[in-house]
Amino acid sequence: MGAAEFWAVFADSRLPMLVLDDDGVYVDANAAACRGLRRSRDEIVGRHLGALSDPSVQPDLDRFWQELRREGQLVTAWELTRSDGEPLAVDVICVGDIPAPKRYLTAYVARSNGASNGHLSPREREVTQLLASGLNGEAIAQKLFLSPETVRTHIRNAMDHLHARSRAHLVALALREGLIDGA
Repeated sequence: MGAAEFWAVFADSRLPMLVLDDDGVYVDANAAACRGLRRSRDEIVGRHLGALSDPSVQPDLDRFWQELRREGQLVTAWELTRSDGEPLAVDVICVGDIPAPKRYLTAYVARSNGASNGHLSPREREVTQLLASGLNGEAIAQKLFLSPETVRTHIRNAMDHLHARSRAHLVALALREGLIDGA
């Protein structure tokens, strides 16, 4: 892919992408990144890598930057800060020497879709409540007339929203937060 094709894809992509130079300064941000961060391009371009994160995480960011420069790639979970101060939990993928030598393409994907911050959709609550009552995924699927894969998806989404490490942890967190009944 040539430079012209890269920049056309970059500009038109719905995937939030940013480009940094070798000094860790943003040299470009596509429209999707600006929308996701609720910042104008001018508020991003020309700023140093740490400008989009909480200052308290600068030591971690410095370590990640050195790893990216050494390895040429990096995939990590991170938290960006939107213009209004709201945190944005993301998975970040960084690749070196794209679109040119000593340039670093960074793309991010928000970690949650839909409900977040300890909230569950009505269906996620229903499935979690049935887990709490002792039903397994197959039994929940039969009871709700859903496919087992759909039930697994609701459980996975509920676990993501509550940051649960297991189904049992999901139930415990949902009970503690009052999202489901203990009965």
